[in-house]
Amino acid sequence: MTKTEQRAMTKASDCKCVKCARQAVAFWPCVDPDIPSRPYCRKCLDSAKLAAITSVLGDEKVARAMMKAYKKQTTD
Repeated sequence: MTKTEQRAMTKASDCKCVKCARQAVAFWPCVDPDIPSRPYCRKCLDSAKLAAITSVLGDEKVARAMMKAYKKQTTD
């Protein structure tokens, strides 16, 4: 993909997941414009988020509980 194509692309649905090549649903991480964001499908995105939270907290069980609570909060 050329730099011109990257600049023109604005939707994740126009991309393939960087991990598994399925259709992407979101760019991640999107916390800082200086950090390059990559397209991820839902499954790979959840996996990447879980890995990031686990690396900060050091406990995968707590990280899973946090993600579950967040999903519940955003869907209610």
